[in-house]
Amino acid sequence: MQTAEALTRSLTADIVAGRLKPGDRLPAVRGLALRLACAPGTVARSYAALRAAHLVEGTPRSSLRVTVDGRIRAVSRQQPALRLAGSDDPALDLLLVACAGQVEVVPGERGSVHGIEQLTRGTADAATLHLFHPDHGTHNADFVRGILGDNSLTMVHLWRREQVCVLPPGNPLGIGGVAELAGRRLAWRGPGSGSRLLLERLLASAGVVAEPTRGVRADSHRGVAIAVVTGAADAGLAVRAAAEAVGADWLPVTVEPFELAIRTQALDRARPLLAALTEPAFRAQVDALGGYDLSNSGDQRAVP
Repeated sequence: MQTAEALTRSLTADIVAGRLKPGDRLPAVRGLALRLACAPGTVARSYAALRAAHLVEGTPRSSLRVTVDGRIRAVSRQQPALRLAGSDDPALDLLLVACAGQVEVVPGERGSVHGIEQLTRGTADAATLHLFHPDHGTHNADFVRGILGDNSLTMVHLWRREQVCVLPPGNPLGIGGVAELAGRRLAWRGPGSGSRLLLERLLASAGVVAEPTRGVRADSHRGVAIAVVTGAADAGLAVRAAAEAVGADWLPVTVEPFELAIRTQALDRARPLLAALTEPAFRAQVDALGGYDLSNSGDQRAVP
């Protein structure tokens, strides 16, 4: 008996093989059901799965057609998921949902440095980074150049984001900048996190001694913001989107590129992620978060 899952696999294989090309129309639900001697509901469920995977578009009533990038997406669905490590980010969470299971987050500590370690060990295919190199005045690429020997990396620009100093609502302590964080209880990200390295550098530049033992540990940007608004910390460093999500006050600190370092041979497995970057629905969701610039999303450059 034909099942919806088996039919979905068969139609996906047709798209991969080119038997169904971009723009080709799928048979009508009842017509295909009659031909396969199955229930129309079986075909309808299969078509719904193909639509959810963005392999086809349209509606059963107006006819379904293979999407322009349907073959690329279909090939990606037959490949292992992209193994992703590195930094966390609220917009990245939305991107992973949009990838519909085609990206697998590697277990373990989050953070830019940990992502580079996972790339080096071969336990990740890609890592999200936001590391500033003070000697070169550059972001990200200088930290991964040459780490894989002869195996090259590709940098993919995801977005630019605002990092802010998160403060309690109303800023009761009257903090006006990083220099006024001396002696305050701060929400700290874990060692190896790009945000922790940034906060340490900002404090040092302002002549403030970093005292992580006086603060609290937060495992995400949202965790930093929650620690501040609940009174567990006086301030912290996080993306603007996290601060605004919990009603915190904030002061602007910097705008930084958030990028993906990916093994070049794994680019095919990254196609669902790269395709999701261009989806209007995803971009609208990120715009609604606040503090993001998607104008150059998807730009690529080689890292020898």
